[in-house]
Amino acid sequence: MTGAAQGIGEIYAGYLAGLGATVVLADLADDAVHENAARLEKEGLSAFASRIDIADPEACVALIKDVVEDHGKLDILVNNAAVYQGLRATPAEEIPLDVWRRIVDVNVSGMFYMCRAAIPQFKQQRSGVIVNQTSGSIWTVPPGMLHYVTTKSTAIPMTKILAKELGPFGVRVNAIAPGLTDTAATHDVAAQQAIDMSIAATPLGRLAIPEDLCGALGFLCSDDSAFVTGQTIAVNGGSNMIP
Repeated sequence: MTGAAQGIGEIYAGYLAGLGATVVLADLADDAVHENAARLEKEGLSAFASRIDIADPEACVALIKDVVEDHGKLDILVNNAAVYQGLRATPAEEIPLDVWRRIVDVNVSGMFYMCRAAIPQFKQQRSGVIVNQTSGSIWTVPPGMLHYVTTKSTAIPMTKILAKELGPFGVRVNAIAPGLTDTAATHDVAAQQAIDMSIAATPLGRLAIPEDLCGALGFLCSDDSAFVTGQTIAVNGGSNMIP
C-alpha cells in the first residue's frame, strides 16, 4: 500500500488489515507511516512500515523484494501514493517546471515503477491484484489543476493495458476514481467555494470521506471481483456519472 501515511491511504491500510490482510504501509513520510503501522499492530492487526520514494525505480524493486522475502508472496498492490497536498491552482503556463517534474515522477512514473517491480512476482505466482488510484478530477477537469489532473488521468490507460497484458497470468488490474474527498489534503488544496460547489453538484449531498472508498477497494481486492479487470470504479456520490 503506497501513500499510507495519511488520508485515504491510511484508511485503506487499516481497512485491509482489518479484513485479515498483512499490510505493508509504504510512504515517504517515515515517522507517520511507522506510527500508523504501530497503531494497527497494537490493535492486533498485521502491519509493517516501509519508507520509500516511489519516484526511485530501484527503491520500488527493493520494496517488492523485501515483501516477498519477508512474507513469502505478494497478493495485492495498491498504488495510492500521489503528489496532491500543497498544490495550488495555477494557470498552465505558470506551473513551475520543478513542480511539474515532481508530480509526473510520483503520480505517473511512481505508479509505473511499482507495477513494473511487482509484475514478475505476480507472473511467477500466476495470481495477483493491482488497484490503481486515479481521481474523479479527470472528468470534472478543474481549471488550474492541469498538473494534477493530467498525471492522474494516466492511471486509466495504464490500468487497461496492464489488465490485458496480465490477464493471461491470472492477474487483475482495476482502478478507483474518488470524487472530492474530505481529507486534510483536500482542504489544503481546494478553496471552500470549490468544495461547496462540489457538494452542490453531488446528488448525495456531501463530500466523500475516505471510508466511503473502502467498499470498492475491498471488492476489487477480493474474489468477489474475480471476473472484473481493466475497470475504473467511480466513487463520487453521483457528482459525475460516467456512461
